[in-house]
Amino acid sequence: MALSAAALVVAVAVASISAVAELFWLLFLDYCPPATCSAENAWIAVCVALAVAALVTVIGGMITIARIARRTIAWPVACGTLILCAGACAIGFAGYVSATGI
Repeated sequence: MALSAAALVVAVAVASISAVAELFWLLFLDYCPPATCSAENAWIAVCVALAVAALVTVIGGMITIARIARRTIAWPVACGTLILCAGACAIGFAGYVSATGI
């Protein structure tokens, strides 16, 4: 149960820190030459990645809590939630880098 709770807390922390960092990068995207950069694609990549990370975290948290309440093994679901959340955030960062040409 402690491992499940820790994994969910870390997943929420990863999603929160990633949201702040990626939105901060978008706010300071001052110079974006049209030939190599697309601010719109960067915005879409970041927003979709953060939405997926949030959705995965919420659904994974609900399933983990339900498994804990039923007294079944819940830590694999919580760890999978953490991995999927971190993966979605990493893909959002990669999409931002690809769209901006950094």
